[in-house]
Amino acid sequence: MQRNLFLRKCTKKTLQALSGLAILFSPAAVLASPPNDGNNWVQTFSEEFNGTTLNTNKWSSCYWWGTSKGCTNGGAGEVGWFQPDDVIVDNGTLRLRAQKRSMNGYDYTSGMVSSHDKYAFQYGYAEMRAKFPKGNGYWGIFWLGSQKKIWPPEIDIAEYLGSNTKSMHMTLHYSTPTSAHESSSSWWSGPDFSADYHTFGLKWEPDSLVWYIDGVEYKRYTDRANIPNHPMYLMATLALGKAWSNYPPDSTTPFPSYFDIDYIKVWRHKSSPSTQTLTPIISETEGLPVEAKSSASHSTFLDAKLSQGVGSSLKAQAVNDFVTYTVNVPEGRTFNVKVGSKKATGRGIVQMSVNGVNYGSPQDLYTADSAGAVELDMGNIKFNSPGHYSFKFTVTGKNPSSQGYKAVFDYIKLLPK
Repeated sequence: MQRNLFLRKCTKKTLQALSGLAILFSPAAVLASPPNDGNNWVQTFSEEFNGTTLNTNKWSSCYWWGTSKGCTNGGAGEVGWFQPDDVIVDNGTLRLRAQKRSMNGYDYTSGMVSSHDKYAFQYGYAEMRAKFPKGNGYWGIFWLGSQKKIWPPEIDIAEYLGSNTKSMHMTLHYSTPTSAHESSSSWWSGPDFSADYHTFGLKWEPDSLVWYIDGVEYKRYTDRANIPNHPMYLMATLALGKAWSNYPPDSTTPFPSYFDIDYIKVWRHKSSPSTQTLTPIISETEGLPVEAKSSASHSTFLDAKLSQGVGSSLKAQAVNDFVTYTVNVPEGRTFNVKVGSKKATGRGIVQMSVNGVNYGSPQDLYTADSAGAVELDMGNIKFNSPGHYSFKFTVTGKNPSSQGYKAVFDYIKLLPK
């Protein structure tokens, strides 16, 4: 994955100008009906932050490109460094803390959560109940990022600036065939969002995006061509930065401060055409967690012939060398599973298994011809429920003409049946 595909929010000067035309000054929009009927909606994700530790089966505490040392979103102009110890679970509340402390060249640290590679969904209704911090420089967002790890698209469900506690921003970032970045943005001036808890929701369907605050619709977007049509993951971030109209942190900014979240939940409508979508769910292996591996070296590498220009390499030395990736399967159903790879003269034969069960025939990755990208069809697999599954690739041998046992993986594609 190329670094220039990082999520970027740019300076938003153009966005601000467009938003000025779309301000909704009063809650005169029609009363919405977010999903609350169990007969028509099914909940696919629920996090109420019970206990005292973050559920790492659902969340990471950095962006997908982060390391154990932390992360930031430099393309957005953030001036803080995200740290896991600023993510606090306090018996029913997620507290994303911001502190004035120097780390990794930054003067501030703060907390975030992201569900990339752990939970992603395509179409439905997502909602957060939360209270934001007050103070110059605070930049709290509840948003969706692309599980393909590209930018755009991006959907900002609720974007808040601590220097103006009574405004909430709602934005879709997208690209077109002639433009790398366009956006549709609105904001609503309402209550002080730092004084109490409010709910913030997005209803995402193939032909519309609808934003809600406290159950009332405040923005609607209906240009189907620009609406994301692939899985996206959840994020809640307390960044620090000037943003486009915010003030940077200064002597008046109170530290520490907290972005307090009561819950984050996602539903899907049972009768929605989204339940019948055939859009492939693609997980790039370079972005997947490596659950386990043999002693053989495993690394990522750049290759223009592969998806997103990067792949993963298992430098197997013998039979039984293996690597296991954790893949998020967003719903219980049957998928046709395909694996992107690259054949060459020094490749081995690999067998794929899922949660310990072999699927498909052993795949010979050797070719005497020029190395080239291939897509391997591993057949149809029935997943009984959504969740994390262990995709293991084991070297079972090599072609007599092969010079080695190496295996290369590009992506794992799930095509709903």
